[in-house]
Amino acid sequence: MGRRRVREVDIRVSAVSADGLGEGEIDGRRVRIRNGLPGEEVTTRILKRRGGVWFSEAQSIRHPSVDRRRPACEAFPRCGGCAMQHLDYEVGLQLKSQSVFVELDRHGIVPRLVRASVSGPRLHYRHKARLGVRCLPAKSGGEAGDELLVGFRESFSSRVARISDCKVLAVPLAGLLPDLQATLGKLNQKHRIPQVEVVAGDVEQAFIVRHLEPLDKADREHLTGLARRHGIRAYLQAGGYDTLELLWPRSAEPWLTYSIIDFGLTYRFYVTDFIQVNPYMNRMLASSVACAVCPEPGIVVADLFCGIGNFSLVVARLGGLVKGYEANAGAIARAQTNAALNGLASRCEFRVADLYDPDYELPADVQQLLLDPPRSGAGPHLDVWLRSRALQRVVYISCNPVTFASDAAVLIKNGFTLAEVGIFDMFPHTSHVETLGVFVREAAQAG
Repeated sequence: MGRRRVREVDIRVSAVSADGLGEGEIDGRRVRIRNGLPGEEVTTRILKRRGGVWFSEAQSIRHPSVDRRRPACEAFPRCGGCAMQHLDYEVGLQLKSQSVFVELDRHGIVPRLVRASVSGPRLHYRHKARLGVRCLPAKSGGEAGDELLVGFRESFSSRVARISDCKVLAVPLAGLLPDLQATLGKLNQKHRIPQVEVVAGDVEQAFIVRHLEPLDKADREHLTGLARRHGIRAYLQAGGYDTLELLWPRSAEPWLTYSIIDFGLTYRFYVTDFIQVNPYMNRMLASSVACAVCPEPGIVVADLFCGIGNFSLVVARLGGLVKGYEANAGAIARAQTNAALNGLASRCEFRVADLYDPDYELPADVQQLLLDPPRSGAGPHLDVWLRSRALQRVVYISCNPVTFASDAAVLIKNGFTLAEVGIFDMFPHTSHVETLGVFVREAAQAG
């Protein structure tokens, strides 16, 4: 919408959805309201419209809800990094849980057991993030007055939010922000830097500067100085991840590390690898996966979308024989390294495989299936995998309630029951939810 069409309206918030947005209606038109809670009367500024729906932000609030809380971050609600800091945490957690059961109900699926929701630290939990960078020209038009912003994108917008601190990034990464912003603002190519990624292991941290034009010696020195001041690795990225260049320190090993201490496991990962961004919740989820799989010695478990072996090694540590599959060759290489590093190479077999390829077949000896797919779900061949009569149990980790429920329907069609389900709050104060479902073949239950 252009500036002339932006308007303010008074509206009563009737509900709040699982994504943290309030809902209301005016003149028969649906309105989504950030920073609005049920029962509140608010004046909202219409920011965007899409598909007949207006998206807005509450400017003033009358009769605040009893569930309203003061946000921990001053950038809320403009910053899109969080959506629910204004809502009582337990109420928000219940909303996330409901979002899973609403989707299951659409398919007529009722779990036999609902696990208690699992939560952990609510602030400074995030160990990996991609931040936008935007250079704003000075109002006078002079280069000297240009302002550079580094942060998450704004809600309902591609613009970069104006932040100087972040309450969800891990402390070392949040502490880097002011100096990172100031340093990038000094670069000659500051207008050609669209994003920065930050990542933290248990001990070391790193940042990756994406640049669209080559950086000269002065720019490299500025970024090296930033890395030295914070004792953090600096990488440059001119194109895809294959162009990654370690700027400082030159002698560093190519990996960072994290641990799942309950199982005595240490993992090496590259800064470009997918990892669970919340280490505390990853440990909680790993323990629950171990209990759900129940790997008796010698049992064969296929870990599909295994990544760097995050859950594979937990299962192997408890005696299972793991066959891990993943399309990313680099992740498979790291999984193999991690198995050897932890003395589990004899119990793990990792192979590159496109799990969305119709020619992929699940090995015939697999007795249990561990699934941790992307948001798109397990894929069109789940039905084929489930035809193996040797397969008795499926443990499914999902980051998308919609595809989790649709895949659950496929499992049930193939003779499985949703024995238990529960959520893990991997991303507090956001609408994202991690779900763990355990499916058991009905014949196995009867036995």
